[in-house]
Amino acid sequence: MRRRIVLQSLALMGALIPDSDTAGGRVGTPQLEIVQSMTATLRSLDSHHGGTHATHSIVAYLQQVAMPMLAGPIAPTIRNQLVSSVAELALLAGWSAFDAGVQGSARVYFAQALELAEEADDASLACETIIATSNQAAIVGDGDEAANAGQAALDAAETIGDPALVGEARMALAHGHALLGDSPEVARLITRSQRDMDRADRPGGPEWISHVGGAWLDGRIAQCLHLVDDRAAAVEAAERTATTARPLPRGQVLNFGHTALVHFAADEPELGSSYAQQALDAAATVQSARVEDYLRRLEVAAARYDSVPEAAELQTALASR
Repeated sequence: MRRRIVLQSLALMGALIPDSDTAGGRVGTPQLEIVQSMTATLRSLDSHHGGTHATHSIVAYLQQVAMPMLAGPIAPTIRNQLVSSVAELALLAGWSAFDAGVQGSARVYFAQALELAEEADDASLACETIIATSNQAAIVGDGDEAANAGQAALDAAETIGDPALVGEARMALAHGHALLGDSPEVARLITRSQRDMDRADRPGGPEWISHVGGAWLDGRIAQCLHLVDDRAAAVEAAERTATTARPLPRGQVLNFGHTALVHFAADEPELGSSYAQQALDAAATVQSARVEDYLRRLEVAAARYDSVPEAAELQTALASR
């Protein structure tokens, strides 16, 4: 994977820093807008086609174009905005590397994003990068690290006072406690996060937190309740997010895939198979290590129900993908 990312990155190695527009050759507003536009474009590429496909482009643009801008003269009026925008790009690089299964690189980019966000005095984005490290730890199964980073993020979010950020951080902490098997604490954190989200109102908020909302919250709740074996409540939350969320292709695969796993765990193979087939259909144009992991887990789950026609058909479809 690393070798392929390096080789594919060569396609962007010739990218040049756009010409500066200010006296003395300083980077100015046009360059800031280019970085912001490119980040939006690269985020869309990642969300549509997955980290395995997109990470080489994101990393190349970060390393060969965006970071060199910070090494040269910058117009004082846009310095913090530019550093913050590059931090957002580094955060995207971290998530894309993580989605590609390159965990070490993801940690490096998350750390870089945090450093840049702090340099730009962007406390909210710095908090989001800590949430990212918590979520990464949770998804790879490290409950202690997920809880520690989640608590650090929650402390930071409460200082900032943004209800959406507080709710997001609280769910990261809940995921860590779910992995540690602390059901009462998970229930307490979920309840408080729901209250946070009831108070949240982010019209025109930054793109990096645009995913946080009701469907997102139900998905996180389903993950946590699934981990603590609250099957009925996990199914309810998973159904809510599956019917209301409208993510782009990779998010759709993960959404349907997790809903399927929750139904299989609740001994509902027909519904599990139906959602799993939808996940498989959505995965047609996605290249992602996380997606592949979900499809493998679905194949294992379906194998427990050989006598159920829907599950047998799903196994055949998964085996032939």
